Amino acid sequence: MKIAIIDDDPIFQFLVRKAIVKIAPAHELLRFDDGQQAFDYIKSCLPLNQAALPELILLDINMPWMNGWQFLDSYRALKAVNYHPHIYLVSSSSDPADLLKSQTYPELKGYLKKPLSIQQMSDLFTALRD
Repeated sequence: MKIAIIDDDPIFQFLVRKAIVKIAPAHELLRFDDGQQAFDYIKSCLPLNQAALPELILLDINMPWMNGWQFLDSYRALKAVNYHPHIYLVSSSSDPADLLKSQTYPELKGYLKKPLSIQQMSDLFTALRD
C-alpha cells in the first residue's frame, strides 16, 4: 500500500514514518510538505500511472501554499472516477469548527487528532484491512 503524508511538520512526518515502519513495514511512503505538492503529484499520475497513487492519505489542515481544505476542494474538482483513496484529516486543531467542516466532505474517512499514537496507527491499519 502507498501512503501519502501531507504535512509541513517534518517531526510529524518522521514520527508517522517510524510508526508505519514498526506496524506495517511493507508499505511505501510518499511525503509532501503541502497540499499543492501532493495535488500536483496525484494529478500527474492520473489517468496513466494510477499504480503510483497513494491508497491512504494522512492530510494536515494547516499548511502553507495549499492547506488541507484547499487540497480536498481541488481533489473533489478532479472528479477522478477510478481513484478513491482513504483520506484522513490529521490535525492538532481543537477548533470544533474544523471537526464540523470535516463532516461536509464525504471523501474523508475520519478525523485524527495529533499527536498520533502507535495504537491509533495500528487501529487505522486494522480498519483498512477490514
